[in-house]
Amino acid sequence: MAVSKASDKKQLALVFCVWKTLLILLAAFCPGPGYDTSALILVDASTNRYANLESSSRFEHFVLTIFRWDALYFVKAAERGLVFEQEWAFSPAFSKLLSVTARFISGNAESSIRYYIIAGIVISTTCHLLSVLVLYRLLTLLTGAGRQQSRIPFVASVLHILTPASLFLLAPYTESLFSLLNLAGMLCYAESRATANSSPVSVQEVVYKLSSGLFFAVATTIRSNGLLSGLVLLYDVVRYLPQLLSMRSSVHDLCRVFVTCVSGTLIAIGFVGPQYLAYLEFCSTSDSTIRPWCENSIPSIYSWVQSHYWNVGLFRYWTLSNLPLFLLAIPMLWLLVYSSVTILHIGYTQPLHGRPVPHTSNTLHSKPAPDVTHDLPELALPQLILAFAAATSFHVQIVNRIASGYPIWYLTVAAWLQSDLQIGKWAIRTMVMYSMIQGILFANFLPPA
Repeated sequence: MAVSKASDKKQLALVFCVWKTLLILLAAFCPGPGYDTSALILVDASTNRYANLESSSRFEHFVLTIFRWDALYFVKAAERGLVFEQEWAFSPAFSKLLSVTARFISGNAESSIRYYIIAGIVISTTCHLLSVLVLYRLLTLLTGAGRQQSRIPFVASVLHILTPASLFLLAPYTESLFSLLNLAGMLCYAESRATANSSPVSVQEVVYKLSSGLFFAVATTIRSNGLLSGLVLLYDVVRYLPQLLSMRSSVHDLCRVFVTCVSGTLIAIGFVGPQYLAYLEFCSTSDSTIRPWCENSIPSIYSWVQSHYWNVGLFRYWTLSNLPLFLLAIPMLWLLVYSSVTILHIGYTQPLHGRPVPHTSNTLHSKPAPDVTHDLPELALPQLILAFAAATSFHVQIVNRIASGYPIWYLTVAAWLQSDLQIGKWAIRTMVMYSMIQGILFANFLPPA
């Protein structure tokens, strides 16, 4: 088994390198700067920028094609710090990481904006590879080592490599880092449940549970939807409510509830912390130009910026002109909801209790359905709520890339492929085609983004 896992990891690394090389070539050989020349202007401020672009190397051209959309915000904030209010919507923590990495790469040289873009490429690529390996470990733990299920973690990890997020997982974007942190949090949570038993709470269990909350907290500083992963810990607490209400809880149960609550508090800090720093920056002043959001009952710069600058809000995206974007997002929304509801249905048929759920042979009987066992249905909660939030309140098309950090839909499609069902084949073909087309559009500064 150990040899098999080592072989799987080598194969995953090989598939990863081949796929990334293909995407890099697609981006590097795309034509000019696209209809939006802001990236070219930032990279080359001279009046001869178009002539310089024509004579630039293929690598320099690739660096420019990766510098698109939100990457402009992340890179500029890394270069000179947060200046404008709307930049607080783009993870100050990630921009700081970009800044530190760029200075490390440049050494003693002056850090031009190209260094920050390259730093983003290095971070995203490395985090994506690590995320693939973490997902493999997580799904190996969830599905057990039965012969029928042994290939599902590998196939699901390959799907994570081919994810529709495409070049977003290569560019200076937060998706790769968020995926790594969120999946690592789920892995630590799964490890904590695996080590839990009727004996006294072990140090290992506590460390895993707190590590889970810490990973989720850092993920929340990178992308706000990391807050949804707190539902996993909330579910964990709810499992103990019958014993707590009936006063039948043991000291060990109370200890586990306490540790889980502490872990959840870390996530709340990860969300509130940046908001508090922004409040100190914009609101703790006697200046008459104080920003409107400072006077809200819950002053949140993030919700204000999303609403004020990008019109994000409940049903605001539901316009006829946005119908093509909804059609583009529907397959992923359906997959997130279907896989979540199916896994949660399995969990609902099992009693909620304070002991770890033993491995069972439950299968999904609906057709087509993944033939897998699953002991932690709560891991499906974040992606289910994400799907509803994306459909009602987000710019819906981004669900195709932010879904990359959630494991259950990979598990479902991998199980379909394992069963050799036609829908699984169509799913992977669609993913590959979408990723390549999306990569070309992204490199040319064309929507959707």
